[in-house]
Amino acid sequence: MSERQYEPLRRYFGEEELAGLHEQLVVQVGEVRDLRGQKTQTNTIINAQIKTAEKNVWDLQEKLATGYESIEVEVVAMMDTPQPGQKTIIRADTSEKVRVEPMTARERQSSFGFTEPQE
Repeated sequence: MSERQYEPLRRYFGEEELAGLHEQLVVQVGEVRDLRGQKTQTNTIINAQIKTAEKNVWDLQEKLATGYESIEVEVVAMMDTPQPGQKTIIRADTSEKVRVEPMTARERQSSFGFTEPQE
């Protein structure tokens, strides 16, 4: 008795089989395109989340390293205080003195009641 043997041989597709394979290819190409689009969108979202998380880390690291943060606070300038030609900058919310600095030439002029001519 002889042993069974197998070997690959060509089997050509008929017209109906070729049409069916074409349809399967069209569907699979669409699926690949959709999956690549989803991957791109997901990568974009994740990259944005990573950037946000990194910014939070760097902000916290800077706060720890310096021991402070800069914030926007409303301030009021008290002219000719503590003496003429100087102004004191005060926080509007706590009345805390921020600094004393020289008045500008324009600020000194306005204390005399002069106004600039309107054009």
